[in-house]
Amino acid sequence: MRFVVFGLALALCAPLAGAKSLEQAYNEAGPGEGYDKLLVLDPNVTYTGGVGLLQGKKSCIRGNGALCDLQNNQVFIAQPGTEALITGCCIINGTNADASIAVQDGAKATIDGNTICKNGADAVKVWDGSTATVKNNILYGSSRYGITAHQNSYSSVLILYNDVYNTSGNYMYFCPG
Repeated sequence: MRFVVFGLALALCAPLAGAKSLEQAYNEAGPGEGYDKLLVLDPNVTYTGGVGLLQGKKSCIRGNGALCDLQNNQVFIAQPGTEALITGCCIINGTNADASIAVQDGAKATIDGNTICKNGADAVKVWDGSTATVKNNILYGSSRYGITAHQNSYSSVLILYNDVYNTSGNYMYFCPG
């Protein structure tokens, strides 16, 4: 059953045509729906590379099932006042050194309804006093953990209804800094 779900997830994430830098697409996005940056991805385009979300801003990446090939990079959400919603993305090939999605340094994030697979390290990391809701995601194929929370953040991480498998460990709470 797991392989059927994973195969279906990859098939749904398969790019149909075109490629564009995720960072370029984010930089070109304008405000909308209460966000300083609202990036609505085209499911017919493959987005490549990582992106650092603007510090102190509210950002939304609405994936619509688009493939985001991080190419050994990450989505980086950091600093107090930075808020992000990442939803509906198929994220693959995250960094080998860290996490595909890193929330740290007091940032806030909601990671909802994504497929995050073939990660070099962790799928999602919440660190250094950050707050996150991680729900309704498929997290597959991390070499370490599906979701990692640092001791300064673990009480501020809400984890709901994720399917985490084929990792060294599903969840890691209260890991020392």
